[in-house]
Amino acid sequence: MRPEELAELRAVAPGVELVVCGSEDEAAAKVVDAQGVYAFTSPAVIRAGAKSLKWAQFPAAGVESLMGIPELVEGPIVLTNMARVFAPQIADQAIAYLLAFTRDLPHYIATTSEKRWGDRRRGVVFDELAGKTMLVIGLGGIGTEIARRAYGFGVRVLATDPKVWERPLFVDELHRPEKFHELLPKADIVASAVPLTKQSTRMIAAREFDLMKPGAILINVSRGKVVDTDALVAALDSGKVSAAGLDVTDPEPLPDGHPLYSRNVIITPHTAGQSPGGDRRRFAIFRENLRRFAAGEALVNVVDKKAGY
Repeated sequence: MRPEELAELRAVAPGVELVVCGSEDEAAAKVVDAQGVYAFTSPAVIRAGAKSLKWAQFPAAGVESLMGIPELVEGPIVLTNMARVFAPQIADQAIAYLLAFTRDLPHYIATTSEKRWGDRRRGVVFDELAGKTMLVIGLGGIGTEIARRAYGFGVRVLATDPKVWERPLFVDELHRPEKFHELLPKADIVASAVPLTKQSTRMIAAREFDLMKPGAILINVSRGKVVDTDALVAALDSGKVSAAGLDVTDPEPLPDGHPLYSRNVIITPHTAGQSPGGDRRRFAIFRENLRRFAAGEALVNVVDKKAGY
């Protein structure tokens, strides 16, 4: 953390002693008497501070890696995350995949790098987004931003979410997750933006691919384990899925030579969340929560530990 950031934190919480640690081991040694912890949230650190900790701020949105720590999940420690912090840039990347496929950009990027005029490939249909239907699975921060951008391209947006009850103006239909299978055949594009939980693990598998429209496009910017990888390869080979934009895979990292690399897939190495804006928003959330913690106020982005997100 930069000195100017530390100065900001001390200014909003002057009564809080901030202890900066350079490693997990150092954090585990010093957390024993701490009431709050940021970033260092490994099992060893949480267990070392279980008797004194009241708050743990995770530096990312997905908290599935923490759900196996009983002292955190079952204890009184309030867990907060960075929900919605990375949503704008991840949604940008989701739409970038979509545009790349509908305009066959990977082919022309390749011909440009080869310093030659690229001919239109046989069998590739240039398409437009207006009039298409997208199913967004999970209308949280990321899903909402994907829906907002898709709507701007004239896409009809359907969405499922277990917690969002008020339908945004840019979403045509909002349903409970129980309607997921019923909605799949209606979608030209399926975008996964769900947190990884027991319920969402491999929720897109062979049965779900069979329900999709022939030639559907899959976008996964949530977690790799939401999608059954072998079933995705089979769906791509059969033409049931025409293309897939993946920022996450299962396994991750994807091994060299994996079959997905030779399909109509764009794979980015879990980089969709990177941007200066995301870094600024992450610091702003931590600063605000530190201020609230010091003042005894309710924190923002509190995780439902039973639900896992």
